[in-house]
Order: sequence, then C-alpha cells, then structure tokens
Amino acid sequence: MSKSSTRDRIIDTALAIFSEKGYEAASTRDIAGRAGVNEVTLFRHFRNKENLFSEVLNAKFPTSLLSDEVNHRLTGRLREDLTFLAQNYLEIHLKNLDFIRIGLMEVPHNPTCASIVRTIPERLEEHLANYLLDLAARHVIRDANFKLLARMFYGQLFQHVMLICSFGDDSGTLKAERDELINTLVAMYVQTLV
Repeated sequence: MSKSSTRDRIIDTALAIFSEKGYEAASTRDIAGRAGVNEVTLFRHFRNKENLFSEVLNAKFPTSLLSDEVNHRLTGRLREDLTFLAQNYLEIHLKNLDFIRIGLMEVPHNPTCASIVRTIPERLEEHLANYLLDLAARHVIRDANFKLLARMFYGQLFQHVMLICSFGDDSGTLKAERDELINTLVAMYVQTLV
C-alpha cells in the first residue's frame, strides 16, 4: 500500500472519529485501529494528534466553494448567479457534514480549528461582496452594504445546513425544501438590490 493511500485513509478515519467524539475524546489509538494501521504508522505520518487534526481540517476544507470553476460560472445576472452560489454552497456543505460537526464541536475551545474554520465564511462573504460591488459599479444593482448582505445570504444557507447536521434529516424534508429555500432567498435579494 502506498504512503499517500495510508495517509489519506488515516485522514478520512480521523475526520470520522473527530466528528463523532470531538478532538479531546478521540484517541490516536482509536484512529489508527479503525484506519487499519498501528499507532506508530500514524505518528510517522503526523507526529502527534494536533498535527493530525490540523491536517484533517486542511485536507477536508471545502475549497471548491471558491474555485476558478465557480468564478467562470458567474454570468453577471444576479438571480442566476445567486441561485448557482446557493446550490453550490448547500451541495458542498451537505457532502461535508463531518467537517461541519468538527467545527461546531471544536471552534469554541480549539484555536487551531477556529482559525481554519473561520476562513470559510470570511472568504465566501468577501467573494460575494466583491461580486455585488462589481455589479453595482456597472449599475446593474443598487448600492448597499454588500458585506452585510453577503453574510446574511450565507448565514441563511448555513442555518439550513445546521438543521440537517444537528438534527438529521431522516425524512428528507429539509433536503426537499432546499429548492424552495434557495428560490425564496434569491428572490429576496433580487427584490432588495434591483
């Protein structure tokens, strides 16, 4: 087995265990055992639990939210672009619920986690605020507090993710409401800005 596949398997296993138990309760022995390696191998790759935790956060950080592909898909048409950004946000976050759970558990008392997780909403808000600022400069939309509007936009979407992450969605009700949530949210922004 290659070093990279062993390393990836340890990271994936650690993500699952950190999201189940939290940082403090997760042990390197449990992680190594579930990953099918001995603890020495885990330490050879990561040196200690803190480094492993940092690697998990960095490896599973949803960077695709702000990829070049996302920017190329933006058309300058407010309704279409906000719909795309909202769909992309929910899709990526719902695929990364373990990452969200780690953030919820660890951010309040783990500065390493907090500094990594905090960058997600900051980067998203800045990206959307700059997009809206550009539209305003071209007189497509009216001027407003774009940073606040960006925070509110992603805040509403994150609340939806939080409901699923915290309470589950066995019935599929919350996922079924996704399109209605996006349409309503986008309509409010279009009405506010156009």
